[in-house]
Amino acid sequence: MNMLDSFKEWLKTAPEAATIEAREIAQDHDPDSDVPAALRSIRLPATWSEPAARALCDLLDTPRPTKTRAKPGLKAYAGLVAQIPAGQDRALENGIEPTIDRLSGSLTWAVARAGLLDDTADANRLRDMLALSMLGRFVVPEADLWRHGGADWAYGDSIPDSPDTASPIRISASAQDAPERLRDVAQNELRASVLDVGARVMKDRLSTIGEACRRCSGETERFDPRQNAALARAMRQALRDGVPEVAVERALALAQQGADDDTLAGLAPEHLPPQRCVLDVAPSLSEALEQDSAWSFGPQGGSVRARGFRNTIARSIWSFGAPQLSFHESPQETGSVVYIDLARFLDETGLRTDLLADTVFAWTTALSVSAKTDDRVAGTLSISGLAPLLMANGIAYDSELGRKTAAGLARLMTGYMRQACAQTGAMAPSLGSDITFDEDELPPGLQALSDALKALPTRFEAKAALSRPGVLLSVLPVDTSIAPLFDTDGLGVAPVTNAITADFSISGGSVLRSCARDGLTALGLNASQIETAEDHAAGHGTFKGAPGISFEDLMLKGVPLDALERIDDSIAEGASIRFALNRWSLGDRVCRDVLRLSHDVIAEQGQSLCAAAGYSDSDVAIADRFAHGSGQLDDAPSLSPDQRRVFSAPSNRAQLAMAAALESQMSGVCDTRLSLAAEATIDDVADLFDLALKVGLRQLSMRRTGSGLFDMLPAIDFDKGDYTAEPQKERIIERTVEVERVIEKPAARRKLPDRRKGYIQKATVGGHKVYLHTGEFDDGELGEIFIDMHKEGAAFRSLMNNFAIAISIGLQYGVPLEEYVDAFVFTRFEPAGPVEGNDSIQHATSILDYLFRELGVSYLGRDDLAEISPDKADPGGLGQGVEQEKLLQEDASRFISRGFSRGQVPDNILMFAGANKKAANANDGGDIIQDEIVQIEHSTSSSSRPVSDAAAYLGDPCPECGHFTLVSEGNGSRCDACGWTS
Repeated sequence: MNMLDSFKEWLKTAPEAATIEAREIAQDHDPDSDVPAALRSIRLPATWSEPAARALCDLLDTPRPTKTRAKPGLKAYAGLVAQIPAGQDRALENGIEPTIDRLSGSLTWAVARAGLLDDTADANRLRDMLALSMLGRFVVPEADLWRHGGADWAYGDSIPDSPDTASPIRISASAQDAPERLRDVAQNELRASVLDVGARVMKDRLSTIGEACRRCSGETERFDPRQNAALARAMRQALRDGVPEVAVERALALAQQGADDDTLAGLAPEHLPPQRCVLDVAPSLSEALEQDSAWSFGPQGGSVRARGFRNTIARSIWSFGAPQLSFHESPQETGSVVYIDLARFLDETGLRTDLLADTVFAWTTALSVSAKTDDRVAGTLSISGLAPLLMANGIAYDSELGRKTAAGLARLMTGYMRQACAQTGAMAPSLGSDITFDEDELPPGLQALSDALKALPTRFEAKAALSRPGVLLSVLPVDTSIAPLFDTDGLGVAPVTNAITADFSISGGSVLRSCARDGLTALGLNASQIETAEDHAAGHGTFKGAPGISFEDLMLKGVPLDALERIDDSIAEGASIRFALNRWSLGDRVCRDVLRLSHDVIAEQGQSLCAAAGYSDSDVAIADRFAHGSGQLDDAPSLSPDQRRVFSAPSNRAQLAMAAALESQMSGVCDTRLSLAAEATIDDVADLFDLALKVGLRQLSMRRTGSGLFDMLPAIDFDKGDYTAEPQKERIIERTVEVERVIEKPAARRKLPDRRKGYIQKATVGGHKVYLHTGEFDDGELGEIFIDMHKEGAAFRSLMNNFAIAISIGLQYGVPLEEYVDAFVFTRFEPAGPVEGNDSIQHATSILDYLFRELGVSYLGRDDLAEISPDKADPGGLGQGVEQEKLLQEDASRFISRGFSRGQVPDNILMFAGANKKAANANDGGDIIQDEIVQIEHSTSSSSRPVSDAAAYLGDPCPECGHFTLVSEGNGSRCDACGWTS
């Protein structure tokens, strides 16, 4: 057999596919870790994308012997011999070359050992054929073959058994217990969803109780919900959500003992794949549905109306996506699966049927010979890339020509498989009905298909006894672990629903898919028309010249060029114009001076200034469509209706028709899985059930988007509020008397003064400098914060800046500072460690822990959050008596901003003793403070008397020291604090 000639020709036209290069792939690691991800060098073709390289790197995860030797006692066939380890050293395979070598070598050795190869030259041709088909990704083996295929032959390693998949639950639609078993399936699905949601809620609520205890300080106070507000909220929420009281008490008791609740891990959903349920539907149900006759469940099971039974099945599928429907008996085993990507067989000359023939022949031979003789199925060739092939040739998926082309491809592949089975003695698949095309029916790119079908032999002449299991031709779903390896526009026979894809080049953005661009060319469009269509689908990537909101329009308004460039760069990166036009891209000065926006408008609408700048929602929509495109070609105005059909998304009925056309020419099953819209009804499911039964489909799965509680879980906000029953509202009866109505207004944003007080605190947390700026309302309440870590990276610094803005907005809308303090104190993440520069806090578990402990101490008087009492922390010598204050009088000026007061503060102002001291700490240092009376012992050179009556003072400040301790003395006055006289 001379199979290599076609691939030699392919290598001449695509030499880059065989060019191997080394790449550095970052390994998976903890994103919260400071340790950079490890890099792994892997060799693969230069044409492979980054996602494909990463997928291959993940598949090659088993260390293999670095040195091997021939296995003694085994005969070499065609120069190939099995290997065993020659040492103990092992390493991961470094790329695609050793992987392809072991897989193609082991398969070729099996064929040679069976005596089906004449000499070493034939063995080399077959091995090269298998290797080149994988290198060019004409063939993509399943994940197990990438990981372990041929490892026993190439390295002497044992191949692990495939994980046992649970056999599906099979229910016969005519069985006596069919209604009860279908009801059990629905109940089990619902029970699993409810338990899943309940486990998540209970785990979250009990974890919150333990966290509330850990985040609060105090030996006993933190475990008392009467003193720990966060703990009280957590317990109340847990009880409201149905967590048993015993579990709440147990969580609190464990927290008191400093122990973790190990049982919470068991509440996490295991995410085990659910056991499939398959309903075997007899073809006779189709006739019963047409006539709505009685459908019997056996002699003892009774009967129901056929349509009523069908509606019961449809309701279960609509609700839970189960059961799967099986209308005709089909093989359940698949063996080793190899995917044939039909789109790869297209080049500038059209469909390469010679490459397809060699590929199908070689892999059918290798799979059938390498399988055990007692296997029911030797393996499966699974069709993939059908929709991109049709689109690239300008054929609509939902068309008679599209279905006929798909059936012709399946028939051609079946014919090539029969030729291979005749050589190997394997069970051969049967051919379906004959398919012929008129002379001009197919586009030029697929004319080779018509010629190949005409030349396909229909008679099967076996050259060996049929003693081997056969290979199936099917359409199976592609596993997510190997999906990136395809680097194609469509997997399986699923339609291409989007005309654009991400551009992984340096320019970024979106571009037309390769199959869409080729399809436009096949439809006869020139380069200019294709560019127009691409602009419609992928957008222009800029808002220059856009309708609605444009670069030029903003320039006419006076927006400077640098701001316009920032907006345009943001749009080029994929941002909507609605959010690209914001206060940060424009700058507050431009907003005020150019767009004439007030401070309130800038603050409230700063994230999106389109409306404030005078643009409507329709202006934003048409500008976004110009910049980012519609994503589709089926609504492109430059295309005719027939041309748009090529790029339109087919309906579910069209997908069923395509699956039926393929199955008419295949030995296996077309695993059809329909994803129904959330708006689909039970009647829609019933209609698809009837259609699948009518067209003779072998297998069908349907699932409505958003069905099942598990799908709704991400949309549930369990922290939003109380999910208990709402109290019954009072009935309001209109009376003729006048009543006073109290209308609650929504929370309004409290405006900060333009010139506001505050302070700046510099500190170092774990070696990282952080500056905390505060701004206060006129009454001294905290109204805003700014966090500056100027020596950190841009991303972290920007994140902290925006976090501070979010906190400030909350404060201005009335969120109590206590809530923020309870939420963020004692959070743990890096940077953390000792605190320098703050006299109340010496150690912090994170930056947020330090910041909100500082705010709690300074604005809330939360001394429990400070390691050093503020009374002992040197806030200017407060509370140490008059004599001690005299020693630190210069510190008082540090607490008054000359800039804020514009230099109008005299130099002789001092802080009052005990002015802001809490009674709880008043006895520190031996001072005695009762209510608001302070007894001060003052001695002078002439007299010594206690001053106990504050009314004796004149009420004027002392010109020397600033104290209000002037007393009348003769014709003048004297200061009791410093002794000044006049």
